[in-house]
Amino acid sequence: MRKELAPEWALLGLLTQKPKHGYELHRYFTDPSALGQVWHLGLSQMYKLLKELEGQGYLQVTVEEQESHPARKVYHITPSGRAAFLLWMEKPVSSTRLVRVEFLAKLFLAQLLGPEMIERVISTQLEACQAQLSRLLDAETRRGGGRGREWRMGDGERRVENGEGRRVSGEGFEHLVFRFRRGQIEAIMDWLKYCRRVFLEEWRIASGE
Repeated sequence: MRKELAPEWALLGLLTQKPKHGYELHRYFTDPSALGQVWHLGLSQMYKLLKELEGQGYLQVTVEEQESHPARKVYHITPSGRAAFLLWMEKPVSSTRLVRVEFLAKLFLAQLLGPEMIERVISTQLEACQAQLSRLLDAETRRGGGRGREWRMGDGERRVENGEGRRVSGEGFEHLVFRFRRGQIEAIMDWLKYCRRVFLEEWRIASGE
């Protein structure tokens, strides 16, 4: 199964609580309050993916008879399917561009598994973003090392001075790209912290604190 941007993982996650039939699963991908804002998945594509998951041993299928309608298939997640899904959930997404799809899907699915999974998913992604930011800052420091003496300002801003203490101007396109990438990562980290605060507040309300 593909490791990134694979709706198969979402299908497995939706089955962790209880078995579901096909139309019930597909509603999650059309409902704007669920995965409809994150993933578009056509009905025929979904059934194809379910068939593949069954072939991989991640799903089992039973047939449910109905009095006034044709029999329908009901999908059940297997122990190996659950294990593979949980392994995927606990891995952070690998790049900022995947946050808006893959991580949002993980965050939605984490709600089905409870507060501990939500906290784990958010914390793991925050750690990954911090590591990514550190690598970016280190690379920029090395890149600027040959242009003069580098200072770090209080807000994380860089200032490069030449041997006479004058600011080096015209840092160029590379620095603009650096600023953009740094801004993306920092914005995602701020949003993750906001998500944590929102869920913490919901837990307090639910527990009557």
